[in-house]
Amino acid sequence: MNILVLSKGFIATRLTEYLIQENHTVYNFSREELDYGNKSRFFNFLEKTAIDAVVNCAGFTGKPNVDECEARKEECFIQNSILPRDIQEVCKIKRVNLIHVSSGCIYTGYDKEYTEEDEPNFGMFDNDSSFYSKTKHAGELNLDTDFTNIIRIRMPIEGTLDSKNLLHKLKGYNKLIDYKNSKTDVTVLCEFIETVIDDFKPGIFNAVHSNSLTTKEVIELSKEYPLVVNPEWEFVDFEDLNTKCGRSNCVLSNDKSKRVFDFDWGDEEYYIRKSFEAMSGILQEEEKQA
Repeated sequence: MNILVLSKGFIATRLTEYLIQENHTVYNFSREELDYGNKSRFFNFLEKTAIDAVVNCAGFTGKPNVDECEARKEECFIQNSILPRDIQEVCKIKRVNLIHVSSGCIYTGYDKEYTEEDEPNFGMFDNDSSFYSKTKHAGELNLDTDFTNIIRIRMPIEGTLDSKNLLHKLKGYNKLIDYKNSKTDVTVLCEFIETVIDDFKPGIFNAVHSNSLTTKEVIELSKEYPLVVNPEWEFVDFEDLNTKCGRSNCVLSNDKSKRVFDFDWGDEEYYIRKSFEAMSGILQEEEKQA
C-alpha cells in the first residue's frame, strides 16, 4: 500500500520505519516539507500521488512536557485542534482513509476503565484539565468518526533511550508520583495501525495494553535491570512537583479494539520487561565503549 505519514516526531518516525520494513511504500513529511496545514497544497499532493491511507501523527506535545503548552497556547491549539480538521477535509474530498493518532489524556480518575463511549472528564469543558488535554479533545470533536479512525494511545514505551520513551523518562526523574496509567508499546502500536490500514474501519479506538501497572509496580520491575534504575528515586505527592498544569492519570479499556480488529494487545508487564531488557542492553554497550 501507499501510505502517507504526517510528522517526523517520535511515533511517526517509528511508524515509518515499521511500515517500510513491512514492504509498504511510505511517504513521510514534516510540516515544513509538506505544508499539510495548507489545504490546497495538501490537496495537490494527494491529487498527484496515489495514496491509500494517511496517518496523522502531527501534534504539539510540548518539551520537555505538556507544561510548555500552557505558554504556547496558540501553536498548541492550531496543531492539535485545527490541523486534524483541515487534514480530514482534504482526505474526504479525495476519499483517502484517514487515521488520526490521538491521546487518552482526556480522561482522569480510577472509577473505571474508560471506554471510547465515555464522555471525557479532563478535556475541553473541564476547568481542571491541562490546555494540552483540552486541545486534544477539541481535535477529536472536529473530526467525523463516520469517516476517520481515531486511535487513542497512552504513555508510549519502547526499548530505547529516546526521550519520549516513558521508561527512559523515569530514569531522568528524581521525584516520582504513584499513579496507575495505561501504556502503549510503540512497536505494537505500529502493528495495530497497519491492521487498521489493511482493514479500515472508522471510529474511536483505545490502543493500550491490558492490566495496567502503577508507577511503584514499574519501579519494582526496574530493579531486575539495575542499569535502568535511578538511585535517587523518591515518591512524593503531586503537589510537591513544580508543574504549571494538572495531569491526566487513567486506565483505558482496550475491549473495543480487540473485538473490532481481533487484535491482541497483551499484558503491559510483558512489554515493560521487554523494554527494560532492551534498554539494559544498550546501556551495557555504552559502558563497554566508555
